[in-house]
Amino acid sequence: MLPKISVIIPVYNVENYLHRCVDSVLNQTFQEFEIILINDGSTDKSGGICDDYAQRDSRITVIHKKNARVAAARNDGLKMAKGKYVSFIDSDDWIEPEMFQRMITKADEYQLDFIMCDYKKRSDSYEQNKTQPIRSGFYSKENIVNELYKCLIMFDDIEFPPTISNWVCFFRAEFLKCYNLKYDEDIHYCEDSLFGSKVMYHANNFYYLKDHYYYNYFYNPNSTTNTYNEQKWQSYLKINERLKKYFESTNEFDLSRQIKINMLYFSLNELGQIKYSTNNFEQRINMVKQIMYHPKVKEIFEDFKLPNVSWKTKLIILMIKFKFFRTYNFLIVNQKSLGKTIKSSEVVH
Repeated sequence: MLPKISVIIPVYNVENYLHRCVDSVLNQTFQEFEIILINDGSTDKSGGICDDYAQRDSRITVIHKKNARVAAARNDGLKMAKGKYVSFIDSDDWIEPEMFQRMITKADEYQLDFIMCDYKKRSDSYEQNKTQPIRSGFYSKENIVNELYKCLIMFDDIEFPPTISNWVCFFRAEFLKCYNLKYDEDIHYCEDSLFGSKVMYHANNFYYLKDHYYYNYFYNPNSTTNTYNEQKWQSYLKINERLKKYFESTNEFDLSRQIKINMLYFSLNELGQIKYSTNNFEQRINMVKQIMYHPKVKEIFEDFKLPNVSWKTKLIILMIKFKFFRTYNFLIVNQKSLGKTIKSSEVVH
């Protein structure tokens, strides 16, 4: 009998967390699933742990491959998935026992293209409930267009859309295949952003289980998501360019402002993390200058009204607009008073 859910888990050097993740799936109250573990070139004991699980449970399949990052790993899982629905879980996270049962019940009841719950952001020392500023319940296509297209790519306060965290969603496999929805494998940071916007754009219906915190996102401040890396900027540029190309022909809604806010978010994020780089003072000034003078950043401010953010963040945006790179370096990169004001300096995935 075919599984109802295909659970795709990319695995890379997570030997300390992998048992917690896989066990949380195996302990679900709903048991009609398969688990696809993609060992993405791990150099620790993760690959062996994956093989141990596969030997103990016939529902678990393991792929061992050279490291190609999470987007490629998820695509590999999609190619193998046999379930009616697809779920992505990050291998250092874990889920609550009732997640699958609650979500698949709603998905089947409404014959959904996809469904989303909320999550808890957790570390070794704290726990925080995370929810989205949209209503709960069922959305028809008309509801999606009228209520969610305005935050399809970004909210006006420079926050990501509801779909930014793909791992809180179930996707109907045939829906993904119908619109050829998959991950761009040359994007290694924030890959959920582009995928999630495409999913919401094409969805004929959607359900939001608001205030149901079934997913546990483990926040590791030392992960590549939350540390400075020069390659992030190249991924950000690719995402923004592909958003423009993908949505430029849509007639339902003008997404040009959201695309600009998306590029502004990436600019703020990259500038905010330069202070964590190991470059010297002059090199960091040049890094800030290169971003502020980048053509894609210049395009943001063509016929652009400042977004709905705090005055401190608006001040930073104005520094970018007028290319006050030395002032920015002095106030922000050197961790002065404005250094903690960019609330969007942390990218979830």
